[in-house]
Amino acid sequence: MPVYVTLWKYTRDGLMDIRNTAGRFEAVKKIIESHGGKLLTIYGLVGEYDIMTIIEMPDKIAFSATILKICSSGRIAAQSMNAIPIEEFLKITREV
Repeated sequence: MPVYVTLWKYTRDGLMDIRNTAGRFEAVKKIIESHGGKLLTIYGLVGEYDIMTIIEMPDKIAFSATILKICSSGRIAAQSMNAIPIEEFLKITREV
């Protein structure tokens, strides 16, 4: 299953409601699972971004739907990247 790394940043509304982060985290896990995905890892960050997730999703459509659903709350914004296992990445680099 494809893996995606997402960097999340609280919006102003998200920061004003930061005490409810634990409840929102549970809601996010349910959204991911409802689209056939699995949350592999999550980290809180100190810096430009506030949270990092690594998620397995069945495909890019399911992943896009998940991100849009989560961001539609207006409390968080996302920047996502497709993560390629290093063996596959090295194979691509040899073929370039």
